[in-house]
Amino acid sequence: MKRFAIAALGVLALSACATASTLPDPDFDASANSFTGWVRVSGGEFQLFKEQRDLRESAAPLRCVSGALPRNAQEAAGDLNGTQVTFTGRAVAWSERDGVQTMTHEGARIQNLCRNDYVIKAQSVRVLR
Repeated sequence: MKRFAIAALGVLALSACATASTLPDPDFDASANSFTGWVRVSGGEFQLFKEQRDLRESAAPLRCVSGALPRNAQEAAGDLNGTQVTFTGRAVAWSERDGVQTMTHEGARIQNLCRNDYVIKAQSVRVLR
């Protein structure tokens, strides 16, 4: 009986690891068409943070939403680092990705570095600060 309990706990732990690949964000409105926050650009995608202080923390990716602009615009997006912006576009469930670990958006690749349930396929960006 003791072996069965240990084996059951092991299976439960492994299944929890397998399903915890993304995290829900209660502050993120997936039905919106504009998304405002503080941006970091990394690896061909942006990460949008609610608070400016989260940009400074290296362990902050769990408090952001990943996304990308179309490829040509994304290549120039590096200048946005550290600014407050509004992206216009749409949120897409990460479960709808077209690659094993990536989603494409008009030539840009989203890796979902934030590990959120949704990513943003942006069409435009406006700098606020």
